[in-house]
Amino acid sequence: MQLRTIVNGPFRGNAYLIWADGDSRAVLIDPGDDPERLLKALETDGLTLSLMLATHGHLDHIGAAEPLRLETGAQVCVPAGDREIVALLPEACRLFGLPELPMPQVDHWLEPDEGQLAEALPEDIPEGLEIILLPTPGHSPGGTCYQIGEHIFSGDTLFQGSVGRVDLPGGHWPTLEASLLRLLRLPDETVVHPGHGPATTIGRERKTNPFLLEIGRREIIDA
Repeated sequence: MQLRTIVNGPFRGNAYLIWADGDSRAVLIDPGDDPERLLKALETDGLTLSLMLATHGHLDHIGAAEPLRLETGAQVCVPAGDREIVALLPEACRLFGLPELPMPQVDHWLEPDEGQLAEALPEDIPEGLEIILLPTPGHSPGGTCYQIGEHIFSGDTLFQGSVGRVDLPGGHWPTLEASLLRLLRLPDETVVHPGHGPATTIGRERKTNPFLLEIGRREIIDA
């Protein structure tokens, strides 16, 4: 797997361009903003965009989806649980004092129990990329991580040293806590690529993330 991280937009979100060796088709996780910058990255690496995957429906993770869809014809995929979040995009832009972003045309609303993404999109996944859906709601109702081998793309569920906020519409701490417990069961060597900030590993977060330390202690007590 080849990977390029593109930091973009006023929220400094991470967009992840992913492709397999020997295949020029790419997947873009979280097309948040700056479509021109994202298109330039595709051009630099000689790639064509096949698919866009949003970890959730907040504006800083889907804001560039529609311009990129119109420019490249790539399919747009968003977790089905975030339909209402996506519908709030114009309101969210006003709330944060930002220019209104174009509402994305969503080609596929992903259900949380689909497992292998190829089961939902058998013709759209570039060869050599086996993508697994990990439902991780809590930051938003439909929050989803994408796993490729020993890498997970965690959106705003898990960060280096922190976790997703739950004070936005649809956020729910007990639900996020259960999602974090699911991630804690992944191997320590699993690399975490979050929606904002630097990459980390499950092992590092298990040992140092104060939120995960507290969740881990509670799980031991309740066991």
